Amino acid sequence: MFKYIVMTCLGIALAGTSFSQSLHDASGNWYGFFRTPQGNKQRLQVTFSYQGNVLKGQMKSPDVTQDVINMDEAYATDDSLKFSIKKIGLVYTGGWNSRNGRYEGYFEQLGNRAELNFSRRETEPTEHSQEPKPPFAYDIEEVKFVNTKDKVLLSGTFTKPGIKGTFPAIIMISGEGQQDRDGEHLGHKPFAVIADYFAKHGMAVLRFDDRGMGTSTGNYDSSDIYNFAEDVRAAVSFLRQRKDVDSNAIGMLGYSLGGAVGQIVASTDNKIAFLMTMAAPGVDGRTEKAGDNKAFKDYLDILVTEKDTVIRKKKAFASLTNVYKQMADTNRIQDWMLETSYKADTRPEVLSSLAYDPAIYLAKIKCPVLAMNGEKDLEVNAAQNLKGIEAGMLRGGNETVTLRTFPGLNHQFQRCNSCTIEEYGTLDETINPAVLEFMVRWIQLLY
Repeated sequence: MFKYIVMTCLGIALAGTSFSQSLHDASGNWYGFFRTPQGNKQRLQVTFSYQGNVLKGQMKSPDVTQDVINMDEAYATDDSLKFSIKKIGLVYTGGWNSRNGRYEGYFEQLGNRAELNFSRRETEPTEHSQEPKPPFAYDIEEVKFVNTKDKVLLSGTFTKPGIKGTFPAIIMISGEGQQDRDGEHLGHKPFAVIADYFAKHGMAVLRFDDRGMGTSTGNYDSSDIYNFAEDVRAAVSFLRQRKDVDSNAIGMLGYSLGGAVGQIVASTDNKIAFLMTMAAPGVDGRTEKAGDNKAFKDYLDILVTEKDTVIRKKKAFASLTNVYKQMADTNRIQDWMLETSYKADTRPEVLSSLAYDPAIYLAKIKCPVLAMNGEKDLEVNAAQNLKGIEAGMLRGGNETVTLRTFPGLNHQFQRCNSCTIEEYGTLDETINPAVLEFMVRWIQLLY
């Protein structure tokens, strides 16, 4: 858990103002990268500006998120740079190397140290060979549709084969966290890659920006998985009105938590033609998240079952302290760590996913289902969740379920080495070709 603290805090923490005396003009952007304990590369960008003689700074990790986090202190001279971010326990110290034209030093966080150098030269993201590039051999249309129930306008991209006709259509459903229509994450665009492959094989695809992303309206932070299900229902209605879509062949592809959203929609709409899921839940959210960690399970149970928010926070802090004690020295547990984790875990999206029980919805699904997992998935246990999906479907009398575990693939369905979160962005592969081929062949067998 602690090895992900930089990644987590950059995505959810926005710190307060800061000041320090500065002597050297360090204003503007500085770029660098560090190696994680697993040896993977992660970019960092820091930006400084002066307010009078006070140096202000911000930091972000563009391979993880575009959100920024403010520095509490920043200090620059002709030969040194130092800044700190208390909320994530990070301190950077570097010296100026005039020959290389950069600050060279290291950052420390929770007792860990990593080399980190900053220069004016922007570090480029890793290029990924599967990302679609023009000219495209299919039609692309920018579209908008409305979730009338929640009064949300959603913007997306509709792709289809470049010939006249009506086509099976797939709605892409993103996983946890606000994402754009391409599902962009750590430099990869998996939804763009999947849409490209499907369109080249005779299928239409609708992918759209989550609420509050791009030109889609709505408040993502106040929405839960049932709100997201309404967005998908609006997408289904939109496709059913199109003359270039076979209204009897509209299906969904849900990734991770998006698979749960797809399960909810399919359980209430018998006209959905098929559902495909990638790393979707087959057991309840607390069981999946906690695994065999009883202390963590106790903490998650408090979040879901305690309705009084004041009592919930008090109980959760005590329980979460026990969780942290299992992972680090007691002296390292600070209030900001508890506050940050609690704030992240009590967002409507997270709470609804923790309370979600797939069995209730799987038993009501009547359409064919393809459930896929990567064997090396460290976030969603393949065997446990696929077994849960199969059991839920059979309980409702639906035997049209296909289960597939892909050997050697991670949570992103990439062929991996360490298979950790930190490795995702360093791999060239966005989606393993065998997964793309398997999905297309499965759909072709239906039509």
